[in-house]
Amino acid sequence: ITCKSTVDKLFTYLSDKRGLGLESGDDIAIIVNNLGGTSELEMGVVCQEVMKWLDLHNITCYQLYSGVYMTSLGMHGISLSVIRLDQEGTLLELLKYPTSAPYWKPGCDQVKLPQITPHAPKVVKFIPSAGFPNDRINKILSTIYTDLLSKVGELDELDRKVGDGDCGSTVAGVVKQLKSKTPGLEYSLFSLLLTQLSDIVEEHMGGTSGALYTISLTAAAGQAKLAGDLSCEEVTLIVVTSCLESALSAIVCYGKAQEGDCTMLDVLYPVLRVMQLNSSADMTTLTALCSQAADTGVMKTATLKPRAGRASYIRTEDINACSDPGAVAAATWVKAVCKCFYLDDL
Repeated sequence: ITCKSTVDKLFTYLSDKRGLGLESGDDIAIIVNNLGGTSELEMGVVCQEVMKWLDLHNITCYQLYSGVYMTSLGMHGISLSVIRLDQEGTLLELLKYPTSAPYWKPGCDQVKLPQITPHAPKVVKFIPSAGFPNDRINKILSTIYTDLLSKVGELDELDRKVGDGDCGSTVAGVVKQLKSKTPGLEYSLFSLLLTQLSDIVEEHMGGTSGALYTISLTAAAGQAKLAGDLSCEEVTLIVVTSCLESALSAIVCYGKAQEGDCTMLDVLYPVLRVMQLNSSADMTTLTALCSQAADTGVMKTATLKPRAGRASYIRTEDINACSDPGAVAAATWVKAVCKCFYLDDL
């Protein structure tokens, strides 16, 4: 059972069995409670699905609480508690009122994703081939798969030094699933393509990497919809850049890592900055700069002290001059994508 379906069932139970009766336009506050054995990463995924459900049903969450509020003997699970807010704001004011209760964790205000007005820059298109524009998308995905599989041994070797030695095999497993499911993907909308990839990764990629890539792809898909919900042939560089920015923001929010912590963010944030600063460059120049930024980011992780993930628990001298495997994997797919794009100068 997926996290999304679990959240759907919980809200259905609250509405139908407990008489909450949430309706479009309602204002609420919600507690996502950790029953004791759920990891912070898993809680982040649950919170994301909760906010997606509320957004889908046009319900505004003015205060979100997430954490350990009431446990059940260390149970691996969550519970939801929802209160409908009054129009005068009295309940919200009371919820935010300072307290000395030791186990009451303050909530956070819900921040909506910014609405982006699509512009009309030069278009970054997937190259049509013999009247089949989907061929270029297949080429991009195929290149990513091939290049990642070529790195499996290297990724496992790096991960044996800084983790549990399965980064390469984890990547190989999800790539094989992606390859088998690629013929059935729907390419009509860029957001839909990202959502489908997210669903496959969520189901077939284990560990922290699987959760983070699922979160980031979901965030990117949401941003693609906000940016005009363009078809894959029409997607612009501005849209691609904004999707990457949203994806990285989601990783920072739910993964609690930052650039400089010796993770894939040390590859992807430099790539993002290159895209933001060179939006008017021709695609040959831009992709070369992105590839260079990815390589530089990988090399930088060999000099950084890990502050996130399993590597942060290992003595620095044991991982000296060792690139982060997650960063290597990220750089690999970034460079694979760069090989397959071109600029439509028309």
